Amino acid sequence: MLILCLTLLIVGIPPVHAGQPVILLDTDTTADKGPLLRDGTTAFSVTASFAKAREKKAFRADFKAGDKLTLQYLISNQKPGSAIKNSLLPQLVMTSPSGKSKSLPLGRFSASAESGTYSFTLTSRAKASVTITIGDRQVNGEVLRGAQQSSKTTPTPKPTPTEASYSMEDVKKRNSSTECWTVIDGKIYDLTKWIPVHRGGAESIIFLCGKDGTSAFKSQHEGSSAALAVMPNYLIGPLLP
Repeated sequence: MLILCLTLLIVGIPPVHAGQPVILLDTDTTADKGPLLRDGTTAFSVTASFAKAREKKAFRADFKAGDKLTLQYLISNQKPGSAIKNSLLPQLVMTSPSGKSKSLPLGRFSASAESGTYSFTLTSRAKASVTITIGDRQVNGEVLRGAQQSSKTTPTPKPTPTEASYSMEDVKKRNSSTECWTVIDGKIYDLTKWIPVHRGGAESIIFLCGKDGTSAFKSQHEGSSAALAVMPNYLIGPLLP
């Protein structure tokens, strides 16, 4: 029996824990096709954008029996995200390893987890962009992409865990303050959430959007322990060769 606790959040309040960014792609149309978060107690920030109604995007997360399953369903506190009506927000459905499904509204959800793989499916009702934060442990998490087996079965052969990987073409598409990816030393970072809180001003981060920002970043922040300490929070994964 799930021990449920649901506390609605005021629309636009940011997640309590900044998580490792995971971007749901247009190809992530089912849970099996979407990314697998190998430990659902690790802090992840899963973002999904929809161009129209009836689009689907999904992901999975593994838990051990008794793990604390914590999740927040959020929208941006800035327009146009904040202007969307609740009735037009994507529907979020969580399915447990035992097959029980539950529709989750905007807000915060917590439960005692079953052992196995949970799936989370978003179905759009209109153009929208939302974020699902899951877990609260601030450690580097493992993400599997592709047709890997879930923990409900024994995979043969066993897949090798890797971080999510994207190409430079993916980075070039995220070249604005509303979605800002950059490459630093061969790794991709989503700096969107750093822009409004960067002590040196937003423009110096926006300059890095959509490009290899290694040289510019090092000229500004090399030797800065504060900057180096926050970068893991924005790491997506390695750049594909």
